[in-house]
Amino acid sequence: MGAADLDGGPVVPEIGEEYVALALAERQRIRIDAESDTVAGRQEYLWRPPPFVVNWLRRSLVEERDLPAAFMLLNLATTTLPAALLLWSTGCRSHLLGAAYLILTYAAFLQRFMLTLHFTEHRPLFKPGYRLLNLVAPLVLAPLLGVPPGMYHLHHCIMHHSGNNRWSLDASSTERYQRDNPLHFLMYWARFALGSWFELPWVAARAGRWGLLAACLACETGYLAGVRWALRASPVVALWTLALPFAVSSLALMLGNWSQHLFLEPAAPRASLGLAYNCVACADNQRTYNDGYHAVHHLNSKTHWTELPAQFVATLDKQAAAGTLIFRGLGFFDVGVAVFTGNYDLLHDHLVKYTPALAAAGRCDVEAMLRRRLAPIIMS
Repeated sequence: MGAADLDGGPVVPEIGEEYVALALAERQRIRIDAESDTVAGRQEYLWRPPPFVVNWLRRSLVEERDLPAAFMLLNLATTTLPAALLLWSTGCRSHLLGAAYLILTYAAFLQRFMLTLHFTEHRPLFKPGYRLLNLVAPLVLAPLLGVPPGMYHLHHCIMHHSGNNRWSLDASSTERYQRDNPLHFLMYWARFALGSWFELPWVAARAGRWGLLAACLACETGYLAGVRWALRASPVVALWTLALPFAVSSLALMLGNWSQHLFLEPAAPRASLGLAYNCVACADNQRTYNDGYHAVHHLNSKTHWTELPAQFVATLDKQAAAGTLIFRGLGFFDVGVAVFTGNYDLLHDHLVKYTPALAAAGRCDVEAMLRRRLAPIIMS
């Protein structure tokens, strides 16, 4: 039996039947991994609200299976929001208290909130009768975690998914960078932190989304004016509740996107199954709404997070033909750090060899393939 080569290219008939058997065994194992991710206990939130709140949410949400996202938003709104208001109302001048606020907030909520924002921007959380509540996360809670209000949807849903990592359409594209080079990552982060203020309005204008453009400009202007006022009114509080959260979150968001789009299939770097990879059986999936199934998410960004593992299994043949990579037991940040530190042994050990070509590949073959996928892609 033939098999696609390591980069999803031509058929190589010399791969033996023993590697076909190994690949089939791996496929069975990753089906079990996906099932485990499906039934695993959710860790996106820290505690459940009282029963009467849960009952109200069941009536108010578009889908009851999104209760973990609603719980998480309530966790944040009842802890970090009052803490920030307390710092502001008292005019806190203690850097120690500011640091404690930032560290505790980010340890508890950074990853959880960013992925809650991610999936609730793709699919509204509340029913039309409660549609204003859908604005709480992007407008009220997002700035607490360093995301300027109203900017995430335009950046991620409109630009990133429509552009699909294409350099000319997606300002967060990783195509033209050498993706194991930390200096290239710093340039990438700087483009986001400094350039998004100009590039996002241009994205809306180019798409003819004039209402979105007006909202973007209003949010940018209001946020920057608010930060300027805050720095004058209470520099210490502004530092710990606005300035540093923006710096930390912009770094975390860009490292996450960079890591998710490190390994580009050279033959099809803009195809949904060629511009990302999947992470199965990793702890992050229980805190991030199965975000490890990122290539599957790019196939259809409207797929509900509870259905991603099943879609992953259903598209295994397509993924194999496209050369989509799968890692077991590693999250995106683990993969990104391994790439930056040159730890290809770790990547090899966690790579799922679910095709005969991958099953036949040794460490040197895998490292060479991964390095090819890190090279800059120059296309029009």
